[in-house]
Amino acid sequence: MIRAHMASYPMREKMLPQALSSIIDQVDTLHLCLNEWGEVPAEYRDHPKICAFVPEEDQKDVGKFITTPDPDDIVFLVDDDLNYSENYVRRMVKCLEDHDATKVVIGTHGSTYTSQSPKNAHQRTSIKFGRPQANMQRVDQLGTGGLVALGKNIAPYEYMKTSQKFVDVRYARWLYEHGIESWVINRDEWGFVGRVPVEGEHETIFKTFTKRTPQAVLEEIAVFAGRAIEVAE
Repeated sequence: MIRAHMASYPMREKMLPQALSSIIDQVDTLHLCLNEWGEVPAEYRDHPKICAFVPEEDQKDVGKFITTPDPDDIVFLVDDDLNYSENYVRRMVKCLEDHDATKVVIGTHGSTYTSQSPKNAHQRTSIKFGRPQANMQRVDQLGTGGLVALGKNIAPYEYMKTSQKFVDVRYARWLYEHGIESWVINRDEWGFVGRVPVEGEHETIFKTFTKRTPQAVLEEIAVFAGRAIEVAE
């Protein structure tokens, strides 16, 4: 089964339908965590492919990890403010299957830290999700808004539950601890993944949290930072 996991919250209510419409026809089912919603809206409750739920507590981005896939499922972690091209799932699945899917996770956005003990989140080089990428590249950390993995390589909720606002870091740590490599897919075109159009600025975790990364999170980054560079050398 090909499944997608997404988390959202009311401020993204207008963006969510566009993100969903770009991915829903490409997967078998989509698990949607609706943080802080009063109830599941009818259009999601009655949709044959959407398994939507409102958690008892606000899970923020950890909501993508609440539901547990079967080990052999193909799982996409997706975001509620992104558009996915019509060939996104097909291309990502092919790339995963062309490699050893048991040992790799494939993403569209990734970072490699330039220090093994970074003092801030800016000590890294990043591959942006919306830009072409000539070659596949191994990275230290993938963005959890655009990646595919076997179900067995999705970190369990119990490991992720205390990582609200820094799930990319915690998941990268889990992958490193389990010997699973993170790679960014190559693509020729612009817009393989893109932002959902929105008027004005909208709140993002990078703006509100990542730019001022707490010391405890930097210590987690130090567990895996720079390892992709080590392998390349």
